[in-house]
Formats: sequence, structure tokens, C-alpha cells
Amino acid sequence: MTIIRLPKSWEIPESQVTSETAYFNRRRLLKTLVGATLGASIMPILGCEQSSEANSALAASLNTASLKPVDTNPAFAQVDRPMTDQSLAGRYNNFYEFGGNKSIWPKAQNLPTEDWKVEVTGLVNNPRTYDLDDLKKEFPLEERIYRFRCVEAWSMVLPWIGFPMKSLIAAVEPTAQAKFV
Repeated sequence: MTIIRLPKSWEIPESQVTSETAYFNRRRLLKTLVGATLGASIMPILGCEQSSEANSALAASLNTASLKPVDTNPAFAQVDRPMTDQSLAGRYNNFYEFGGNKSIWPKAQNLPTEDWKVEVTGLVNNPRTYDLDDLKKEFPLEERIYRFRCVEAWSMVLPWIGFPMKSLIAAVEPTAQAKFV
């Protein structure tokens, strides 16, 4: 004779029972959640701090007269807002390498960037190492106008000068096995 067992209303299938390791780590999970909640609650305070007034170091760092003029990509030339003033855009940045507030921009002026290189390796037919001059020579620069919107409830409309990443990807020729950049 077959025994028919009717589960009680409070019983759940074994597959839905919390594993023993998860059960014993619940306190660590709760501590992590509390820490994340506290961290998230103070982020707006840290992120929305207004910077001090721009000074002569900022003005000198914004001197773009020495940059070669580049063509504006017409596909990215129209925005629905006015351009953000350069003195505001130059000092309202997050340089987390130097600290956690907006008034940290003067320290970023001393960051050496001359010897930076981009190395492309992996599943490509033409692995290369580029320095900044190589990139400028091989890939034509273009200007795009972008509207940057931040989770801290601010936005800026700024010019961006660079080259399309698809040009770099085409130059190194990824193999058919490549999935990630």
C-alpha cells in the first residue's frame, strides 16, 4: 500500500531550505547591509560638496590654445542644453585617486601623465602598445558634445575630444574567440 504523506502548511521543500553556511553567515550579511546603508546615506553629503573658487592654477590647466583644432562629429554636435562654463567643469570633478571631495582638483594637476601607455594583448591578430603620440598619429581625433548626468543630481554639457574606440579595435583585429574588451 502506498503511503500518501500530506505536508503540513508550515513545511517547505528541502530545496528551499537555507543552506547551513548561509545561515551561519547571516550576521556578516546583516553587518554588510548596515554598512552599505550607512555608506549610501553619506555619499550625497560627500559627493555634492561645492568646490572652492577657481584659482590661477585652474586657469592655467584649462589653457587649450595649444591643442590642435579637431573636427566636430556632426552626429554628436547637438545638445538640448547650453555648454557648461569651462571654469566650472574644470574644478567640479571626482579625482578619487587623490581624495573623496570635489575640492581635490588642485592635486590632480601634479599627476604625471607623460609616460602612460595602452597595451592591447590577448585574442587579437595585431597586439600593440601605444603611447599618447602613437594614438594621436594613428587615429584622427574628433570632438563630440556630450551631456554628462550624474547620480549626484548634477549634469554638464561638455566637449569631448578623442577617437572612436571602434578604430582601435579595428586596428588590432580581434579574433573570433574574443568576447571582451
